[in-house]
Amino acid sequence: MLTETTAALRAQVADVVSDRAGIDVPSVDEDLLEAGLIDSLALVTLIVALEETFGVQLPLDDFDIERFRSVASMADFLAEMGAEPA
Repeated sequence: MLTETTAALRAQVADVVSDRAGIDVPSVDEDLLEAGLIDSLALVTLIVALEETFGVQLPLDDFDIERFRSVASMADFLAEMGAEPA
C-alpha cells in the first residue's frame, strides 16, 4: 500500500533525478539502469544530490546497485535511512 509519505518521497526523488541528473523519469518503477538512463557518472551525481536534498548519509561501504534502479527503489532506500519528504 502506497502511503502519502511514500508517494511524496517518490515524487521528490523523481524531481531530484530529473533536475540534478537530467534524466526524464518515465515512471517511478522504470528500471533506469536497464533503460540506459543512468551511467556511473549520473549515479555519483544522484547519490550526492540525494544526500544533500534529504540530509542523509548513504552507506556506500556495502553499495547495492539494486537500490538505485528506479525512483521507487531509491525512495524506499531513503526511507530506510530515515529520510522524509521536505
